[in-house]
Amino acid sequence: MQKMLLRLTLLVGTILVSSLGIVSAQAKTVVTYWTWNAAAYANPGEMVDGQPSVSFAQEAFEAAHPEIDLDVKIFSYSDYLNQIQLNMAAGTGPDIVALQAGVLLNTYSEFLTDLTPRATTEWGDKWADRFLSLGLDQSRNAKGDLVGLPLMNSAAGFLWYNKMIFDKDGLKPPTTWDEWIATSKALKDKGTIGFYHGAADAWVDLDMIIAIVNELAPGKIYQAEAGKIPWTDPDLVKAMDYWKQMFSNGIMQDGALAATQYPDAHQNFTSGKAGMMLMGVWNDFSVLTNAGFKGSQQGYGFTDNYEYGTIPFPDLNGDGKPGVPFGGPDVIVAMNQSSQKQDAAWTVLSWMVSEDGQKQQAKLLNVPSIKGVPFDASDAKSDFAKQVLADQITQLETASGKREFIYPDLKTALSDALQSVAAGQQTPEEAMAAVEAVSQTVKR
Repeated sequence: MQKMLLRLTLLVGTILVSSLGIVSAQAKTVVTYWTWNAAAYANPGEMVDGQPSVSFAQEAFEAAHPEIDLDVKIFSYSDYLNQIQLNMAAGTGPDIVALQAGVLLNTYSEFLTDLTPRATTEWGDKWADRFLSLGLDQSRNAKGDLVGLPLMNSAAGFLWYNKMIFDKDGLKPPTTWDEWIATSKALKDKGTIGFYHGAADAWVDLDMIIAIVNELAPGKIYQAEAGKIPWTDPDLVKAMDYWKQMFSNGIMQDGALAATQYPDAHQNFTSGKAGMMLMGVWNDFSVLTNAGFKGSQQGYGFTDNYEYGTIPFPDLNGDGKPGVPFGGPDVIVAMNQSSQKQDAAWTVLSWMVSEDGQKQQAKLLNVPSIKGVPFDASDAKSDFAKQVLADQITQLETASGKREFIYPDLKTALSDALQSVAAGQQTPEEAMAAVEAVSQTVKR
């Protein structure tokens, strides 16, 4: 009888343990994350832009938090906009949603969780100090509420140069306006295009004028965008005059207004036909890593083992200090107020912006959103490339100002003004007056 009871007890115990195991396995919390930009997060086997998606960040998270299954869904950008429009207001959106700074963030901020209390609990009262300001500042809505955190950043305002060509010609990268002019001429005299700019593309023209204004009078272009000062401000007119001079003083290549930044400027610079171009850190992978550079060689049909470097935007105002990078978050991650899994969603989101999570972005040479995380230079093509990446991270810690304009009409007006001045159709004064006229119609 005792043996039978013992066997029965063991059998019941086995069943209970087995059942507990099933319950435990079923107890995993599923957190959903929607995005248009994989940024190292994707379900294994999914394809992004026709290529196998990168899933190491998701795998790293789930290894650190086995109690959570992260369900990532990636859409094309246009589909993504439709999906969040349909689902966020209806309360059927994901637990974590990806957004862009500016219009998109403000459009959906009423449906997002204010993250300040959780950030304070997680990292202390000075939690903001751990983030790069260029990403964090743009992760707040128009009211100043922290409705998201930057997953990764991007920055523009760097002057790229071909080190091999500069060394061969005995030149140094320009640090001032006059040096920029002289260096462009010296390269041209040696048979190389000096500085190549795709002025037919509005986006890179806007990058240029932002860089010029931020060097001459830091912050004024954002004050004008906000309607706090007129676009006819003397410093803004002066910046437009610098832009005009570039087309007559030898900095811009012949035919710049008919050239595009991609592929024209990028191809001519990367293949060694031009010595300099204006570009951001998104160019790092294609020229500073072995894998990216090999693809550039194959795509552009050259074999030279060029080395490329970046320097800050040259000093224009004569204060002895170069310009600083500007930009913002490529992706902001936010928590859906309607989610019934707020704690689990925060576990995911806070890991995304943790040191371990940011190292996953650094593997792709995405600019980390927190301080102290260097680019992963394990595939850098040379020691010089490693130093370029290290210098960029240092410079990004002092980055200031955003890259994206909030108001579409104002953005178009400024783009048109840049084209008109470059073509000689308007003076800088006339062009900025036209921008100001549009600015006065903008509802802020």
